[in-house]
Amino acid sequence: APLVMYLPVHPKQAAFLDSPAPYRAFIGGRGSGKSWVACYDLIKRARPRRTYLLASPTYPMLFDSELRAFTDLVRTLSALVELKKSAPASARLRNGAEILFRSADDPERLRGPNLSGAVLMEAALMHRDAYDIAIACLREGGERGWLTAATTPRGPSHWTHDVFATNRPDTDLFRAATGENPFNPDGFEDQLREQYGATSWARQELGGEFVQIEGAEFPGEWFARPDLWFDAWPDTGIRCAVQALDPSKGTDGKGDDYQAHVTVAVTALAGRYVYWVDADLQREGVVPMCERAVRLAKVFLADTKRPVDSVVIEDNATMGLFPTALDAACVKFQYPIPYLCRPSFGAKEFRVRAQCGPPLSRYQLRFRRTPGGRMLVGQLQSFPMDEHDDGPDALAVALRRVAELLGGVT
Repeated sequence: APLVMYLPVHPKQAAFLDSPAPYRAFIGGRGSGKSWVACYDLIKRARPRRTYLLASPTYPMLFDSELRAFTDLVRTLSALVELKKSAPASARLRNGAEILFRSADDPERLRGPNLSGAVLMEAALMHRDAYDIAIACLREGGERGWLTAATTPRGPSHWTHDVFATNRPDTDLFRAATGENPFNPDGFEDQLREQYGATSWARQELGGEFVQIEGAEFPGEWFARPDLWFDAWPDTGIRCAVQALDPSKGTDGKGDDYQAHVTVAVTALAGRYVYWVDADLQREGVVPMCERAVRLAKVFLADTKRPVDSVVIEDNATMGLFPTALDAACVKFQYPIPYLCRPSFGAKEFRVRAQCGPPLSRYQLRFRRTPGGRMLVGQLQSFPMDEHDDGPDALAVALRRVAELLGGVT
């Protein structure tokens, strides 16, 4: 049986500990008890002779913070049998469970033994690949494992928001502010709040909120609308449909940027256009991204019973690779698409502002409730301060083409 032990916890920690969800996140401000409760949960749930992972963004963070917190707690609980601090670090509990300590600076190195559980400490400082690779390891003994992410948030466009804060199946999120932890020193939160002031930084670092980044181009109220999201494409009345691809660093599929496909369908309502938007953001090379473009066009036809009118590829410094790859994809899937490869001129910030700003401000954009749609909205909310802007750029390309096809947009 798992180790049985009890220590005082505050209400948000208790709710987290009671959650049966396979994928859980404890999102909190500084000093909210997120690292402590993640370690406590790991020790409590460790089953005999099973293997678990505790990962940190870097090895210095692992040895300076997470490993110390884990060691102090496991010794308090008298649950430790062996601790190996030299790389690769590990611990063995008295019931035979083994904890592997690893850095997620290179997510590929997380591939390895099958796991019964995993903890990603300060997950917001990790690449999304660390999460995707870790959950694929949760199959020890032929059983489904669990994963915990413990972190201070990093805004609505971050992958942790997309995974844990959008009501995905099998996920649960718990948010705790610094002031909700009664085990902090007296005056701890007040002292920090005095230094941070009434800022978005304070809301993030003390409140544990997914806040919009200061300096973002588009006001938050433009996205705080009940009609912002939709689930299915309109089944009638589509005047125009455009698909756009921002290939970013897609010539070899490497790098951190996304290859962003955005589809826009246009209908008319009360004398003006409404733009229905979906997105698919991946990291892949030229051939798979061109094949995805064709597949997405086929899916749109199946969903709406009408084809897209134009597929626009942003063709900046791609050495003419796209026409050949697109033609091959059309042959492979036996579906020709009306594609157009052309460069974009001027700074991306100005293009996105000019094309996306007006319809956003007039509340004409609707976004499909899909992972890609949520990611696109997150990037728009943080633009241009976010590290990724591939989705907004593809949306700008699509809206420009829509305007051309409609001969002027109102």
